[in-house]
Amino acid sequence: MNFKKKNYSNSRIEINNNINYYINIIRNKSIKLLNKKFSLKSEKIKSSIIDYEYLFPVKEAEYIYYDIINKYILDKNGMYLFFINGFYVFNFFKKNKKYLLSINDIIINNKNYCNSNIEKFYGKSISNNDTLNLFNFLFSKDGAYIFIPDNICFKPNIYIIYIYNNNYDYSIINPRNLIIIGNNSKAKIVEIHESLTNKIGFSNSVTEIYTRKNSSIDYIKIQNNLSFLYLRDKTFLTQKKNSTCSLSTFSFEGRLLINNLKLINLGIYSKFNLNGLTIIRKKSLNKLIYNKTLIDHLYPNCESYQTYKSILYGRSKVFFWGKIKIHKKANNINALQKSNNILINKNAFVYTKPELEIYTDNVKCSHGCTIGKIDKNKIFYLRSRGVIKTVAKSILIFLFSKEILKKINIQNIKYLIKKIIINNLDNYYINFM
Repeated sequence: MNFKKKNYSNSRIEINNNINYYINIIRNKSIKLLNKKFSLKSEKIKSSIIDYEYLFPVKEAEYIYYDIINKYILDKNGMYLFFINGFYVFNFFKKNKKYLLSINDIIINNKNYCNSNIEKFYGKSISNNDTLNLFNFLFSKDGAYIFIPDNICFKPNIYIIYIYNNNYDYSIINPRNLIIIGNNSKAKIVEIHESLTNKIGFSNSVTEIYTRKNSSIDYIKIQNNLSFLYLRDKTFLTQKKNSTCSLSTFSFEGRLLINNLKLINLGIYSKFNLNGLTIIRKKSLNKLIYNKTLIDHLYPNCESYQTYKSILYGRSKVFFWGKIKIHKKANNINALQKSNNILINKNAFVYTKPELEIYTDNVKCSHGCTIGKIDKNKIFYLRSRGVIKTVAKSILIFLFSKEILKKINIQNIKYLIKKIIINNLDNYYINFM
């Protein structure tokens, strides 16, 4: 059955039933843009993608997930948004405030106090030339809505947990998150993606983050136990004057993981800090990780720093594209980008492509990349101190990742990531805590 005829007709039914008029407009725009894009594709692409039969998960009874959810309570004082197969688990935590909701809850229950933010921020990335982003607009069932009002230092850590527990292969899920940090406000957010089954699936996740003046956000993404899942994670982040953003991505396992970050600077004295750590263990053969970043400097006197590291076993492959774009009149920009990689096996592969696109003179930009094996001299040094070879390698790998770990400001998450790293080492019984 033709993809467009089947799924577009279904989405039109949903559009007519939604009470939020603005969401209807966005979805209708997505349909028009998708039709325009598809008309430009070749027949070969149409037959392989457009006519493919996708399956959408069905929401199940919430009570069957309570035991599963309890395992993900990482912080008793934290605030949680749980999504099972893309559907929000309602009323699990009664202490959730009105500014920590699911987007579908806002639309269906017509929560008027959220509508102004939805109309002001939701869907502004529709102009982005991205087919999967348009698909997400059209077929997204739910996602996290987080709004931190002005002048609030939000102390509880916020957790967005996506659990994939599909009962059949070839399901497609389209989560969409909207996060708004008000003027002079701060927040720490953790987003976790994890699969509980060995069913093949595709998660087309999109996150829109808006940080206002003098705001600060610390955002951590963890992707683990996704051996049979294709995850494409697209993040749009817009920063205003004097705002600070730290975004860290930890990818440990996935059939195909695509992390696409687009950061736009819309005010002076803003600062970006991007970090990434990828560890693909020995048993995960032929795994692919794509990390693609774009930092768009539109205003002067700003800073951006990128540090990405990867440790690869087996036949795993990592691709890193990092681009820094500095526009005219955006002077006094300080931008650094580096990528460091360790290949444990000779069949592992790393491809890096750093880019600097600069249209002004008064800037300080640099990029660097290293690819190699574990230093034999360091192994020899540890062995000369009585450490066996496999343990010496594990110690050096852990120390290699420590630069990224130091930038995590949430202690229980730092402990969790350390535990995952140790489990991926050859000598997982070693205690580095």
